[in-house]
Amino acid sequence: MKTVTDNQINGEFGESMVRTRVLSMGQVFEQNGRLETGIDGMIHLRDPKTGMALGKMIGVQVKTTTAGTYSGETEHGFDYLLKSDDLAFWRTTNVPVIIVLLRRADESFFWKSVDAGVAGEERRLRFDKKQDLFDRSAVDRIAQLSIDRSTHGAHLPPLQSGEEAHLNLVEVLPPSEIFVATSPFRDARAAIAEMLRHDDRDFDWVLRGGRFLSFRDPRTNAAACIVDDESVEAVETSIIADSDDRDDEIAFIELLRRTMGRQLEPDIGFDKDGRSYYFRAPERRKGRSYAYTATRNQAKADVVKVYMDKKDKTRISSVRHHAFVPRFLPIDGRWFASISPTFVFTEDGSRTHRFSSTLLTGKKKLERNDAIRGQFVMWRHLLMESGKPTAPSLFGMGGEIEPGRLRFAPVRSIEMERSVPEESWKVQDPNADRLKANEPGLF
Repeated sequence: MKTVTDNQINGEFGESMVRTRVLSMGQVFEQNGRLETGIDGMIHLRDPKTGMALGKMIGVQVKTTTAGTYSGETEHGFDYLLKSDDLAFWRTTNVPVIIVLLRRADESFFWKSVDAGVAGEERRLRFDKKQDLFDRSAVDRIAQLSIDRSTHGAHLPPLQSGEEAHLNLVEVLPPSEIFVATSPFRDARAAIAEMLRHDDRDFDWVLRGGRFLSFRDPRTNAAACIVDDESVEAVETSIIADSDDRDDEIAFIELLRRTMGRQLEPDIGFDKDGRSYYFRAPERRKGRSYAYTATRNQAKADVVKVYMDKKDKTRISSVRHHAFVPRFLPIDGRWFASISPTFVFTEDGSRTHRFSSTLLTGKKKLERNDAIRGQFVMWRHLLMESGKPTAPSLFGMGGEIEPGRLRFAPVRSIEMERSVPEESWKVQDPNADRLKANEPGLF
């Protein structure tokens, strides 16, 4: 007697549902039929906007269950163990292969590359129920598997529709007037020495070729000792800011940088080696957090974090400080500052770490786009708060904000025609996993 088993029906049902799901994702699924040997079908990639076939394929193995739970299943994820023979076969193919798990009881679809095994257990796949859903949001991640990364210039266009993109810029709104004066000192070096004699360390001014520039009236502060009082004149900022003279532009950029640095003190310091501004530790060996308004919600970041030595818990391994590198630039008659998030590493919160560059390189290799975007949003919030007419300091100490400060305004986001998958932003480095495994206290 010829029979058709429940397993056969279940398998056929699963492949049909996966085919329907792939079509709903704007892609093409071709079943391999009765002669399949470990790959149930192929996803043929296409551009959903133009319909153009991309000549890229992904092998698909479908595993269907009617009900029940997966191994170690929780509300967040579960494990799935591949068969050794299957994995060995898939690794001989000339196309990337994914496994799609379908549970008919709740019609849940999850996917994973068969090469994404847990470190040390290549057969074990660990699924995240949010990140590994097999739906339209997964198209770009799946498509990235088809790229031969050993080929220079290999590229696959994003297949998702557009997304909102944030420029790493803030608009700089300087005071309406700038103070210009002559000085008996030709450059800042000699003038600074004179100011230090008066125990003053406010250097929010520029002195080049005997010409002094500042957004604050030097006659009202310690800078009076380095200028000719009778020569002080308040002029419109645009005279310097919009000048075609290259020397004026250089001087104005330096004035913006120095003014910003002063108004961020004392909580933000300047790292000369990296030319970056960073959160200072409140005390040696002590961390710090900063609350800010993110794109939509309130957020909080550990902006100074102390890492203890893994072997000697009484000794500090390193202290990581959030930082950023600014760059001021004029665009179409307006001034902007680009914000490039980075980090500073110290021994105890004050002294530069002896392996600072190595630690920074390791951290950068593991940075993802969403983390960088979050850091940019934090710094943008901090800059905008620093320029308000009356505002508390960064960590809640109240006080009037004096004249001559810079104000900062957000730059509107733009709508991109295509979205860029998160996986494409990630730095592909063969040592990234090893670094993360060996240095959990640092990264």
